[in-house]
Order: sequence, then structure tokens, then C-alpha cells
Amino acid sequence: MRFLIRLLVAAAFLVPFASQATQQWSTCQTITGVSNYIAYGSSVILALSPGISGCNAVDLPGAMAFAINVGGVTADNINSFLAESLAAYLSGHQVTIYYDNATSSCFGTIISVGGVGGQCP
Repeated sequence: MRFLIRLLVAAAFLVPFASQATQQWSTCQTITGVSNYIAYGSSVILALSPGISGCNAVDLPGAMAFAINVGGVTADNINSFLAESLAAYLSGHQVTIYYDNATSSCFGTIISVGGVGGQCP
């Protein structure tokens, strides 16, 4: 009985950690398309090359999304994600993206033109 109680207590401590999303930085990505879904779906979708493995926003392999009310993106700041994505797309600069891989949409929270440490061309 003691063992069972200890096992249940240990499991209870692990549950919150198992349900947390995984935030991580992408490798350097080239934005190959920017879709403004703000009016339709409260999001901005980025097509990327080489793409983020496991991400599949709007059935586009390797793509990811920034969405209002997800990961700190708000109605007030989503246009900054759109503007920064368009600037990188038009200039040809690569980006790194801090995203949540808990879903296949890989919702982003940060985009860094040139890479978070300046490592991208």
C-alpha cells in the first residue's frame, strides 16, 4: 500500500510537466510565402524553406502560424508579426522562429530576422 501511495504522489508531480507545451527555436528558415488570415482566422501563416519538421499549418508541410490569443500574440501586436514576416520575405533575409510544437500548427511567439543570434544570412 505504501508503494502505491508513493507511486501516485510521484505521478501527480509529473502530470503538470507532461502537459506543458514545448517551446523551441527553429533553424534558419527562408520565408517563401506569407498569408494574411487575420480577418478570416485571426492568424498569419508562413510557408518556410526548408520548413519546420512536424509543422503543418493549413495543410502546408513545414509551415507555421502566428495566431491571436495563442502564445502572447494579441490583436494589438499581430500586425507586427505580419510586417516583420513581409520584410524578411521581400529582403530575402532568413529568420528563426520561437514556436510551440504542441500542435501541428506550430504557433509562433517570436520571429527574429537574421536569427536570434544573427546566425542566419
